[in-house]
Amino acid sequence: MSILISASANDVFLIPINLVFWGFVIIYVLHILEESILPEVFVEKIKHRYFPDYNWKMFFWFNSFLLILNISAVIVFEVKGGAWIILPLSLAVERVYNGFYHLVETIISRKYSSGLLTSVPSWILGYITVRYSLLKGEIQTSHFLISAVIGFFIFSLMIFPLITGLLYKVYLLKDIFKKR
Repeated sequence: MSILISASANDVFLIPINLVFWGFVIIYVLHILEESILPEVFVEKIKHRYFPDYNWKMFFWFNSFLLILNISAVIVFEVKGGAWIILPLSLAVERVYNGFYHLVETIISRKYSSGLLTSVPSWILGYITVRYSLLKGEIQTSHFLISAVIGFFIFSLMIFPLITGLLYKVYLLKDIFKKR
């Protein structure tokens, strides 16, 4: 499967979809760095806002697992092809959803959410995938829909602990105010 990008009707330049998936892997590596080094470090933010016990070890192992999963998914697709596109496409879709998390967090908190910067190239690659591969029929709609559901499920596994941590923190604050 390829992405067709043409500057004119006579010029055809094909980009294999697996290169786009490798682009998502590279962006994820940069995303991890961004969350690690920018002013409001992701680990400290999670500790402060959601989970006081969150630490660098958890951050490292979670991101290592997800990075290895991303790399493995692309390799499996390169070897097997066909419906195996669902694996790397699911993880690509998750990156796009993750970018929207960082955008919403930035809007709500009115502070930059580390991870937002690398969300932009994820959105660009997501757009390229949809515009030049899905809409051109290079990716089956059923494969894309399955990938979107799986990608949302993976994203939900990431976001659910943050939501429950926030709700728990609000619940604790409610108890503190009751005591006053």
